[in-house]
Amino acid sequence: MPVNYFVKISYDYNIDHEILAFKNDPHPVDIINLGASHSMYGYYFKPTGLSHLDLALPSQTVQYDYKLLKKYGKHLKPNGVVLVSISQITFSNYEAKNIGNYYRIVDRSELEPFDVVDYYSYLYLPGTNSGVLTSAIAGRLKNLRWDAHHPWADNGRNYSERKFKKIEKQYEEAVENQYVERNAKHLKELIDLCDERGYQVVLTMEPMHQSYLDYFDEKVMNRLVFQHLEALDLDVPLLNYSHDPRFVHKQKYFIDPDHLNKEGRKKFSWIVYEELKRMGYLNSTSKK
Repeated sequence: MPVNYFVKISYDYNIDHEILAFKNDPHPVDIINLGASHSMYGYYFKPTGLSHLDLALPSQTVQYDYKLLKKYGKHLKPNGVVLVSISQITFSNYEAKNIGNYYRIVDRSELEPFDVVDYYSYLYLPGTNSGVLTSAIAGRLKNLRWDAHHPWADNGRNYSERKFKKIEKQYEEAVENQYVERNAKHLKELIDLCDERGYQVVLTMEPMHQSYLDYFDEKVMNRLVFQHLEALDLDVPLLNYSHDPRFVHKQKYFIDPDHLNKEGRKKFSWIVYEELKRMGYLNSTSKK
């Protein structure tokens, strides 16, 4: 029982709490964002007066972007906007890293893969689930990392190099296993779903710190992302803020080199809000 309680109050186990709260008390929303952790840490539209549903989760695949939008998109207001975040892992990240994130917010029939033992142990005896127990312990030990593993060690270069090596390996595996093509197919299906339902859809890339951009430069991003986007020839706008000078050299806006903090996401959300208004994508207005 103490182990189950320890897991149930952990951050990772409750990563879905905002979506779960919305599921239990749904209401019309002006804007929905999809994507992985860059998007999850990227947006906070409350000060703008918009009603907002954040459907992004860590390492979320395009396939689960589609599943979540399919389930919760019906709550989007007419002329509402769907922000589809594109990142370094969009075309290489194929298998859900923690399927438990979706057990309470996606219908069982939509879960891939689905294991009945894992499903019930995760929900009712999470202390017996090795994956979520490991995540809970890692979360508690986060502040005990070696100095070199802190996100801003060497001005973020250590962190960025580790992420670069990890994503490079992931991309190589994705090419070998044809995950890139499958993710491209899922992204096209997601855009088609938005078109069928009349959602206004915009692709986005969130700000990054310069230490991260030093590794994920134009050549790398063309290989990991843009060549695959161009091949899809999607008729939707892309708002690319990855190199935005308002953020790129300002550590104060980031948790780590590729994730915005509370102050950063408020500033960024205002920027995106104003740009969407300029594009004619939002009918609602608010006073800054």
